[in-house]
Amino acid sequence: MKTKSILFVMLAALVLSFSTAVSVSAQNCDVTLKFWHHWGGNRVPLMDAQVVAFQEANPGICVETVFLPWDNRLENLLTAISAGDPPDVTMFGRQDLPSFAVLDAIVPLDDYMAADGITADMFIPSEFAGNQYGGKTYMLPQPTGGALNIVWYNKQHFRDAGFDPDYFPETWDELKQYGEALRVGADGFLDRVGIDVLQSGGEQPAFLMWLNADGQDWISDDLRTVTINNPAGVETLNFMKSFTDDNNFGVEEVRSFYEGGAELDQDIFFYDLESIQVNGSWVLFQISDFAPDLDFGIAPVPYGPSGSPDRRGSTYGGWGYMIPQNAAHPDEAWKLVKWLTAEVEGTGACWFLQQQQRPSPLKDCDGYLKDGQTHPRAEEILAVAAQDHISAISPVQPQVLQVITNMTDAVLYGDKTTEDALADAEAEIQGLLDEFWAKYS
Repeated sequence: MKTKSILFVMLAALVLSFSTAVSVSAQNCDVTLKFWHHWGGNRVPLMDAQVVAFQEANPGICVETVFLPWDNRLENLLTAISAGDPPDVTMFGRQDLPSFAVLDAIVPLDDYMAADGITADMFIPSEFAGNQYGGKTYMLPQPTGGALNIVWYNKQHFRDAGFDPDYFPETWDELKQYGEALRVGADGFLDRVGIDVLQSGGEQPAFLMWLNADGQDWISDDLRTVTINNPAGVETLNFMKSFTDDNNFGVEEVRSFYEGGAELDQDIFFYDLESIQVNGSWVLFQISDFAPDLDFGIAPVPYGPSGSPDRRGSTYGGWGYMIPQNAAHPDEAWKLVKWLTAEVEGTGACWFLQQQQRPSPLKDCDGYLKDGQTHPRAEEILAVAAQDHISAISPVQPQVLQVITNMTDAVLYGDKTTEDALADAEAEIQGLLDEFWAKYS
């Protein structure tokens, strides 16, 4: 326990300030729950509607909703928990669960679930598994952790380049040919990107996404041995480096291009500045709002020379809701968690995803069924998601992501060879894992 306390204080010390937007119910409140979430943009009114419906179904329980920016969310949360003033319910990444669970920073939900008849078999198995650690359930999923790495492409750009708009490249070699033909620019400057292979959907680093598509897991099944310094790892880093240099004029130019696009109101894909994007199922909802006339295609991620056609994208992390330790009202907080994750009827968990037309982790919820009709592109998205492979989450995942990012940048900027970068990164991650398991085994 002493080790946990030290780690807790060290992580909490990283806190930075954050801005919030708060709304409080006007009804009579016996209990007021503090609820943190990260659903920005066109999801804000959906979240507001869910909270209103929850309050109507639970008289006397009010909800103070706080929208937090993405940056520093974990540091903010750890600091609030250690100070004894956390939210009662917070949106949380499954990829961050192991590190918080070992710190005793989360309330287990198993007793609450048993009392209210919420069972694991209500959820898709791969989605529920990521909410457990050490045999306990610490959160419930919403939305899915799969369908993160879907290819979205502009069919008109394909036509203009002389490609069949109904065919998308299967392999990395094909993708390089398409990416070069679709890119617009000259003299080392981009006017349009074919595809940026340095980006992926969700929080998963692009290296892990492409490594998965090359048939290689990044860690052993028991989460104790790193497996990136091998032929597939070399193929993956070399692919990312050569594609960026040959197709996109190098890492400095491609990142400068996207930094300029950040000034736009919406993603550059909706402005014809990008032909192909790897992103999650939520893009369908964004297209309907921001680019309804876009003629787009949907496809799986191409596979590498060591990969196979039936393993493309990856199930990685995903959001959920949990109750932090030291929450003021854990019993009432459970009611809100249940509403946000397991309520199939009314304006609950299923409704929230149906409004966005995206897959649900609940077996009894068709996330693409809205107003009595299933979205016409649902079958395509679900077919792509069926080729997902689970990408493991280690108990030191935040540190792993930083090591992977540093490794990739070292190769992209020419500071290390592919072989040296992989060897150094594997050794650093293995050291983190060995240290963790020595303390918590």
